[in-house]
Amino acid sequence: MKQFRAWFVALLLVGGFAIAPSVSATNQADQEIIATLAAFHAASTNGDIEAMKRLTLGGPKTLAIGTSPDEKFVGYDAVIGWWQGLFDFLGSVGYPNGGLPVTPAATPLQVGHSGSVGWIAAEATWNFANGDTPFRISLVLRKEHGRWKILQQHFSVGISNEDLPL
Repeated sequence: MKQFRAWFVALLLVGGFAIAPSVSATNQADQEIIATLAAFHAASTNGDIEAMKRLTLGGPKTLAIGTSPDEKFVGYDAVIGWWQGLFDFLGSVGYPNGGLPVTPAATPLQVGHSGSVGWIAAEATWNFANGDTPFRISLVLRKEHGRWKILQQHFSVGISNEDLPL
């Protein structure tokens, strides 16, 4: 029985850490990637399309995937157009500066890089006028001219496995 209890406790501890560990930046590149995510959240919160333009990598391979099934945007112009449309809509329904307020988690789930390519995954909360919605975000970045630029952005709102139509 003691062995079973020890095994069970070990499984709980390992399982608990494996669910959603948070990381901290271990080097300058990771810190820069985390700062880019913070600037991205600030641009969203403030409805700052000029910041979105600066943070987003130009070109035809830039990609944004939103939470709605039809939110798939390929190319810099399409991605920036999506953000501009979102900011315009939110402004028309009373959000200050058209911004979508975001409260980020304290630390990302994962951050890393290999050469000029970086990635980050994090959790955050959208603060809508009628309630908060937790979401997940992942970004793929490329470093150009000394700055990390967002090549790919993906948002998801989790649902429990029990809610899937299995």
